[in-house]
Amino acid sequence: MKKLLSGFLALLLTFSLAAAPASALTVEEARQLLERFYVDHIPEETLEKDTLEEILAALGDPYTVYMTEEEYQAFLNFVNGDVVVGIGVSVETAFNDGYQILSVLPDSPALAAGLEPGDRLVAVDGVTLTAGMDVQAAIAGEEGTSVTVTLIRKADGSRQDITMVRATVPIPIVTYDQLGNVGYIDCTSFGDTTVQTIETALRELDDKVDLWVLDLRSNPGGTVAAATGSSGLFAGGNLTMIYLRDANGEYQYHYTTAVCPDLTDKPVIVLTSEYSASGAEMFAGDARDYGFGIGIGQRTFGKGTAQTVLEEGNLPSLFHGDAFKITMDRFFSANGTTNHVVGVLPTLLISVENTPAAAMLLTAPAPATPKDHIRLELGGFTFYIDLAEAQKEENQAAFTELLESIPPTVRLTLGTGSTWDSSPSYTAEELAAQLKVPFTSRYGFPDLDGVAQADKIRTLAVYGLVQGGDDGTFQPNANVTRAQFCQMLANALDMPAAESGTPFSDVPADAWYAGAVSAMYSRGFVNGCGDGTFRPDDPVTGQEAVKALASAAAWLSMDGFELASEEMPADEAASYSAWPAWAQTSARLLTELGMELNLDDPSANASRAVSAGLIYDLMDVTGLFWGEF
Repeated sequence: MKKLLSGFLALLLTFSLAAAPASALTVEEARQLLERFYVDHIPEETLEKDTLEEILAALGDPYTVYMTEEEYQAFLNFVNGDVVVGIGVSVETAFNDGYQILSVLPDSPALAAGLEPGDRLVAVDGVTLTAGMDVQAAIAGEEGTSVTVTLIRKADGSRQDITMVRATVPIPIVTYDQLGNVGYIDCTSFGDTTVQTIETALRELDDKVDLWVLDLRSNPGGTVAAATGSSGLFAGGNLTMIYLRDANGEYQYHYTTAVCPDLTDKPVIVLTSEYSASGAEMFAGDARDYGFGIGIGQRTFGKGTAQTVLEEGNLPSLFHGDAFKITMDRFFSANGTTNHVVGVLPTLLISVENTPAAAMLLTAPAPATPKDHIRLELGGFTFYIDLAEAQKEENQAAFTELLESIPPTVRLTLGTGSTWDSSPSYTAEELAAQLKVPFTSRYGFPDLDGVAQADKIRTLAVYGLVQGGDDGTFQPNANVTRAQFCQMLANALDMPAAESGTPFSDVPADAWYAGAVSAMYSRGFVNGCGDGTFRPDDPVTGQEAVKALASAAAWLSMDGFELASEEMPADEAASYSAWPAWAQTSARLLTELGMELNLDDPSANASRAVSAGLIYDLMDVTGLFWGEF
């Protein structure tokens, strides 16, 4: 049913076991495998390290790891759903002042003890954890024995010691249930049984429910086949579900065949969190691109690379129970959009606390009469909210935040009579005022009237991607410095600061903008001025902004990547004569993607409104928004 990648098991997991390269695999064999399969060119000085542990440390990729036989078996157990003896957590490989917990299993000692995703493990039984340590081995032990973990709690940053009794914990990777008129699927991993279980749920319940909720919160990924197979059950056959690009720029893809069943046309509400990663992000991307659902929750983790597991099944001459997981590809959604670093933005951005209740408020059945109900269109689907349910004390916070998360161009109809046609419609802010519901606007800038980019700015603000000044205004006509533009773009794309910083003499490491400039520079989105400086306080011009955005587009999308390699066609050159030679191909790239640049003088300074509008358009044409606003 699916086109598998070279016979290897392609994985999209953000967690794995910590690397423990004391292996039967020789260093020379490991070098050859990395040279053959790794997604990026590896410098010779890295490959020439003396041990596999040193090579992997220099590589700096937390997803490329060697696993002993025991570690590989534990890895497969978690992906495919089995049992584990321990406390019942999945842990991110990357070490960042501890190992971050990504998910907590149900019916586990960790859940009973109150451990949460985002907490960081810093010690086990008094032994401080460091980069490269085997966390799972440190926690594992015989059932019934005690283990004490030291945590830095996400909630308040406190350091706590928590003692638990190890237990056998089942790993239910998919469960489902009918909750009134809703089919609820909780998917914790994309493994061997995921597609079959989701198919069973759809066949069993689809004619009994009005819509589906698919919970991918803290789902760290799984296999490409399971993720694509799962989304195919909602999207149907003869569709490309994911593209994988290797170091040579060559693409492979996974697709659904004509016999793949499309088991429901009912809306799907996909729940996401900042710990939804890899395969979960791929599923969310398919729901966004093929329009079979909407997303509610938080921006996802941002892991857009796929790994190949080399093991005894595909390389019996090198492996005997152990395995080497190597990052082989970057993956892109059906529309050619990456989620790497940038994550997947849900349709409605809602806090962790209110995500489940807000989602359930949208699941009210279509009422017999509109009175005391709200109707809204999102993602091509019609949703209803029962006001009596929304105004219950336990739902008031979720209802308020639900309204606050709705983009300003979306209209909501308040049922006041016997027909929807005779009922008034409002923006979410207007409706909150009508209902006397508390409402803190995310986009209440008082100085946007008459500004051409007003709706784009307000929509970015709903997602927390732009901010106003301390006085609550946006100051749309103010100039933007080169440093401020980097900050705006880095914030919109969720780009972290680069560990290496920047080479610019006028960008101090402690400057407020240093992280944003380093993030943009490390990705090749911006360059300096040729003399070792960046000139962070100079105003950014339209052509400089376009140059940076075109570089970002080449990284964000497959189409941008292809356009970046094209030269300016001779018959198009006249169309870009107003642009300097160094910016012409950038202007063409963005235009070909569908952006209307509308810059009368590209050399003029770009205002805050113009800069925000360009960033919105970049995100729009590269497919980062989930829905049309």
